[in-house]
Amino acid sequence: MTTPPPFHPRSRGGSARGRQVSSRRVRDLILASIRNGTIDIDAQLVEEDLMIMFNSSRGSVRAALSELSETGVVIRRPRVGTRVNRRDLGVALDDISATGGELVHIQVTDQCIVPAFPLIRERLKIDDDVVRLVENSFIAHDEIIGMRSAYFSPRFNADPNVLRDKPMSMARTLAEFFGVAPGGASVSIGAERADERTARLLDVRPGETLLSREILYTTADGTPVEIVFDRFRADRIRFESQIDNSDVTWCPEPDPVSSAEESLRTNGISQDPQPGAIGSPRAI
Repeated sequence: MTTPPPFHPRSRGGSARGRQVSSRRVRDLILASIRNGTIDIDAQLVEEDLMIMFNSSRGSVRAALSELSETGVVIRRPRVGTRVNRRDLGVALDDISATGGELVHIQVTDQCIVPAFPLIRERLKIDDDVVRLVENSFIAHDEIIGMRSAYFSPRFNADPNVLRDKPMSMARTLAEFFGVAPGGASVSIGAERADERTARLLDVRPGETLLSREILYTTADGTPVEIVFDRFRADRIRFESQIDNSDVTWCPEPDPVSSAEESLRTNGISQDPQPGAIGSPRAI
């Protein structure tokens, strides 16, 4: 853990005056610290240290740790203490690769030919009567973290098992399985409840909240190639994306100034007030 400030929160006066009392905000800060390595895996978490680190009340720290314990991020044991158990896996927003360098593998669970539903034909811009459906699980840290249902044209007839046990990314999938140059992706994120079959595959309780993701992948020339529907364990992964707006220039438009008025200002000449205006001299 990082070195705490050289003062205790209570030295600022009162039991909670000026300190963070929201357990949600403290939980956010603890999670972010675990994710970026400020707090290490297996680190012992001491309430006093966290109170100082986040300038928080004991109640908010204790509640935050209790909430993190329920999701398995930390483990709390009486007379032993609290330690970090794991950090969630960062997954690229439009990919299946992990952002932190961890390896993600797939395991094919089903593949078949199904009717080309109107939605699939429209999104993929195909006229086929049938499409291929391949379902697979995502595996990281030796556990299933998610699953995918992928639809694509039957003209792509490769065996998805060729990708098994390989570190996965969509660039590899598009190149090695589909044989196309990777292009763009259209992504939609949501949440849903796990049905019994999905819960069984992901080892969660039926009705538990899952992260859902729909992606349409295209080739380098913009041709749709695959539409996928993903479900991930919300307690195991987070979506991440890097956006660079450094090439975007924005300046607020100044108030319009007439060229004549601008010329007078530039030459240091103030305009004479209009006759009858407030503050204008009057004849005596």
